[in-house]
Amino acid sequence: MKRLGRLTVGLALTVTALGVQAQEKDTKGVNPLSVREISDADVMLKHTLWRRIDLKEKQNQPLFSKGNEMTRYIIDAVKAGLLDAYEQDNLDKKLTLEKFSQKLQIPATKATVTQEEINAGFTDAPAQDDWSKGDKKKEDAAKPAVDDWGNPIAKKTDQKSTAPVDEWGNATKKTTKGKKGKNGKQVAAAPKPAVDSTEIKKKMAEEAMAAAAAAAAKMSENEFFPDQLSVLEVKEDWIFDRKRSRQYYDIQTITVFVPADMRPDGVEMPVATFKYKDLDKLFRSDPKKFIWFNEYNTAQHKNLADAFDLRLPYGRIIKSSNPKDLDLITIYGAEKEALWKSIQMENELMELEHGLWEY
Repeated sequence: MKRLGRLTVGLALTVTALGVQAQEKDTKGVNPLSVREISDADVMLKHTLWRRIDLKEKQNQPLFSKGNEMTRYIIDAVKAGLLDAYEQDNLDKKLTLEKFSQKLQIPATKATVTQEEINAGFTDAPAQDDWSKGDKKKEDAAKPAVDDWGNPIAKKTDQKSTAPVDEWGNATKKTTKGKKGKNGKQVAAAPKPAVDSTEIKKKMAEEAMAAAAAAAAKMSENEFFPDQLSVLEVKEDWIFDRKRSRQYYDIQTITVFVPADMRPDGVEMPVATFKYKDLDKLFRSDPKKFIWFNEYNTAQHKNLADAFDLRLPYGRIIKSSNPKDLDLITIYGAEKEALWKSIQMENELMELEHGLWEY
């Protein structure tokens, strides 16, 4: 009987230990950024790809429909505290809400004169009035004031005398003593009421909050509109899973860019990077709100997360993992050659997947 009890306890401990080992194995060796985790031991091949998605292209316009822009949902979620923003796709540093708002600010532009306008007689001189004599108000302010006969008028000071005066306007001596009573004795001045420090702190906090809200509102007025941010960059892993004998596109991050035509220097500028795992969770939280617009059947709109799973958006490859971490344009020296190489890489990956089915 004792042996049977010991054997039962031993089996229970063994099963518990196996369960703990299995649980530890399930929680290790996977990519934490993956929406659907794949064990590293099952990954036979992997390539990291960067794709550029232009939301103004015909195929990508369902992500950018009027009032349902994907960038609008992202910006609103960040400002509501539902989504974390990062500086780069390595996700090593988060962006504060203030820094994120600064990234959305429209850069100040200075009006410049072209060579043709200079040849025509236009210059960078300040704006002038109809008589081409400069700003009349500034000139009038610089001239001394004169009366009707041309004599200069002395400027009056706005400072008023603080000395006390009597009924006829004569200055009187200011006394600091208290008032006299009926019997002629001096009466002490009434003490000032005590100031409540709690009320002062409360009022200062309210003023600080109002100032911060006003500053945030002012910054929001000068931000890019969501429909102006029409460029996305998707970082994803091309993976072949040996256990399931299937190829996957595992999206890691999505970066929002300010297009080149929206900036005075003509260079695309990244705004922020987001974990696709967080975006997938956000999109699936309300399937009817975050939609991929179906113009051919409005009864069959897709959720944005499902649209990415179905590979409905199109993005051409602009970079593949390489030792020097260079994009295709830098490697091949021109946009046309980089475009042809992008198409070639797509075909090579498709043929590689086809060949692995035979493997």
